[in-house]
Amino acid sequence: MIHMPVEVDEIAVPFLHRSEVENRAREVLKRHNLTTVPIDPVLLANREGIKVNNAKFSDDNLVGMIVKSGDDVTILVNYDDPPFRKRFTIAHELGHHFLHLMRDGEYVDKEANLFRQQLDGDQETSPSRRREIQANMFASSLLMPEDEVRRYWQERPSIDELAKIFKVSKEAMGYRVASLGLE
Repeated sequence: MIHMPVEVDEIAVPFLHRSEVENRAREVLKRHNLTTVPIDPVLLANREGIKVNNAKFSDDNLVGMIVKSGDDVTILVNYDDPPFRKRFTIAHELGHHFLHLMRDGEYVDKEANLFRQQLDGDQETSPSRRREIQANMFASSLLMPEDEVRRYWQERPSIDELAKIFKVSKEAMGYRVASLGLE
């Protein structure tokens, strides 16, 4: 079957504050009894019936995509990306799955540092940009659950150490620590 790209700006995107995205990630982790870090996004995807595959993309800027056709959902991640990047990409694509109630089609994600951008108070953001920022906030919340980051930070206030424990990049952990007001 040929999948037609979804025109993401056509689909309404709810305005979700960071706290709402955090709560949704927390609910997903609780529902699947994923309480031990590092969180395994592939295990979560599999429990949701979502296939995860490595892919070689013809566009070097592509990092991942999620494709839905009926009940079949597949996440593709860039084969050449390092493991930490793949984990974040899978969690990001899961964010689209859990936050954006996809219809048949696909979301294609190009590399971007949207996780540094905020939504709170900025409802003028385009729907596609809002969707990407929300998916990145979800990925951050999923891979680095707030309670666990706070607990580990009390024991070892080191971004480098926490990045290793949570199996994320130092940059992602640095942003997470800062966004939680721990630094």
